[in-house]
Amino acid sequence: MISVTRVLVVLLLVPFLMMASGCNEKEPVEMTVGEDHVFVHDGMERSYKMYRPKNLAHNAPLVLVLHGMTSNSTWSYLAGFNQLAEEHGFFALYPQSHLKLIHLGNVNGKSGGEKDDTGKKADMGWMGEKANACEDGESFTANGMEIVCENGMLTTSMARWNAENADRLFDGQSDVEFLSALARSLQEEFSLNPERTYVAGFSNGGYMSYTLMCQAGDVFKAAGVVAGLIDVDVFRNCAPDGPKPIIHIHGADDGMVPIEGNVDKNTGETLPGAQEIVEFFAGLNDSVSTESVQVTDNANLTRYRPESGGAEVHYYRIEKHDHVWPGGDTGAKKTKDESGLDASTLIWEFFSKL
Repeated sequence: MISVTRVLVVLLLVPFLMMASGCNEKEPVEMTVGEDHVFVHDGMERSYKMYRPKNLAHNAPLVLVLHGMTSNSTWSYLAGFNQLAEEHGFFALYPQSHLKLIHLGNVNGKSGGEKDDTGKKADMGWMGEKANACEDGESFTANGMEIVCENGMLTTSMARWNAENADRLFDGQSDVEFLSALARSLQEEFSLNPERTYVAGFSNGGYMSYTLMCQAGDVFKAAGVVAGLIDVDVFRNCAPDGPKPIIHIHGADDGMVPIEGNVDKNTGETLPGAQEIVEFFAGLNDSVSTESVQVTDNANLTRYRPESGGAEVHYYRIEKHDHVWPGGDTGAKKTKDESGLDASTLIWEFFSKL
């Protein structure tokens, strides 16, 4: 088992965590990082940060912001939503994923030998020759992650959302149930509006946001997804009760979560891309009209509008843009954000009109 301290040190070195750092350009209303609060769910202590504006009204909206894989609630707390919450009177909630033990495969490093945590055969080549020679109790670093050899298996631990419902592999914990229970608890404690509870997420947090739309639509009424897609099994079985408002923002050059979707190396199947996903949610309306607008030099917005009733879907495709939260501090000198957008503001503006 990897110590929590060692895991956190390694995770802080992951390059894409640096790229995803999202600080709003406005002067923040609170410079210090918010304290962690504890929420016990299904026998496990889970944590979250929150921001309560000074003049929180009764029945105010609730917005959850979900960090990406290997990231944490400190990132989401600094992504610009506190300032927006203070200006517009909503309650901002920043849950933390717990560290999950990930089984990557067997020590001999054979490509496709063992199955990973999604039930698919693992491609071990990215770990190099060290995966072949590792002895029990030893560890090495590959792709910014600390890999541990234990009982003939290669494992790592990371903070990630269980967007694919692999509860048995992740301490028996369902993040759909955890996030739903946490939202309900805060709704009751602070008299927040159950009909105006929304979720936004980056990367793996975006995947989780789509899972909540499909499986917890009674709690979460709309989603803002940045640089995330949807688990293929969740997509195939997604049957929400009625239309769901979605705003999806994605870079055309995203090297971590390709905008066109990944290809399953084992089956050759093309997994759903951003446009297919947004068109699915737009299709939940009986009749949809589309409008395309160039909103910045590099960003195009496609609006999917129902002719009557239903809900809108907004899709921002950003050319020359990688796996970065638009409008935030990239945290890496070689990484540029030329989107001309502020994702946090766009997401709140979308939610505010619902």
